[in-house]
Amino acid sequence: MKDYFNIKATGKNIELGSFFQKYNIKKLSSVFLKYSANPISANTVLEKRNVFFKVKLDILIDNNIKFETLGRSKIATLALDEAVENISKRLRRHYRKIKNHRLLNNRIDNVKKDLERFHLNSY
Repeated sequence: MKDYFNIKATGKNIELGSFFQKYNIKKLSSVFLKYSANPISANTVLEKRNVFFKVKLDILIDNNIKFETLGRSKIATLALDEAVENISKRLRRHYRKIKNHRLLNNRIDNVKKDLERFHLNSY
């Protein structure tokens, strides 16, 4: 994982304190470390809607893959937790899909090699 990447937290018609910004960095960094993702940028937007807070989280990882999630709660940090949990699930599924694809390609290559050997030995 890169030592640097852009994490930005902004408020929509609301001012963010240093606690929320530090909490945002801590949560996102832990997710990126857990899944060994190579993040390019992460943008968090906190918005107050009637009774609840809404957090929109946009993450750009290597190969220009973008993930977007929403989190809603009556408490701002819980809304962020929900959005981070959704991002975590999506990253896990994404990397599992890549891993399974690579394993499948390796199996196909092995079968092709075995068939070639069998074909050559049968003559």
